[in-house]
Amino acid sequence: MDRIDRALQWTIKIGLVVLFLTLPDLYEFTMADDTATASSSSTSPGVDFFNACSGGNFDVLAKALEENPDWIHGHTENGETCLHLTGIYGHSDVTVMLLQKGADPNVRSTYEKGLRMHPLSWNVYGGHLMNIKVLLDHGADVNLDFDSMKGDGVVVTSLDVLLELLKSERGDDRFVNIEKVFQKYGAKTMDQLRKEKEQQQGIEEL
Repeated sequence: MDRIDRALQWTIKIGLVVLFLTLPDLYEFTMADDTATASSSSTSPGVDFFNACSGGNFDVLAKALEENPDWIHGHTENGETCLHLTGIYGHSDVTVMLLQKGADPNVRSTYEKGLRMHPLSWNVYGGHLMNIKVLLDHGADVNLDFDSMKGDGVVVTSLDVLLELLKSERGDDRFVNIEKVFQKYGAKTMDQLRKEKEQQQGIEEL
């Protein structure tokens, strides 16, 4: 079991490094070819808009969304929305604005390798407590599933990920405080959700 626990810890750490240290560069690289055209488009956001999302540039985003309200639902080439991108560094002021303007707190990544992740899951990996509180206060589903970074078709909830982070990042108060918030909102693991579903089906069959 110790060997398995160590393997899981390294999986989480590697996943965090890949997701949160390379994403900003990834967005700039994948969207670079569209800089000239997309940024001036009136129908879809371009690289400048999404860089402002990840960078937390409140004034730029407020102006852009005032002129182009539909951009709030726009996706990068990698399938993430502005609300996802604020979860890279935890820009809670931008997150509040986006949600107040109608951003979907449960929107999923549409990228093939995006693991069907939603903004809450991004912020759990990043340890962004304030963003998590804001998302939950605006209707984010604390038990919405997504695909695990471990692969093999494993489906998890945000609590599953948080519990792994609590093991691998012992002593990190960010995750301890997130767990308290999750308890308040009734967060459950995927196993707990499956058991509840099975019990409900059993009751209905009686």
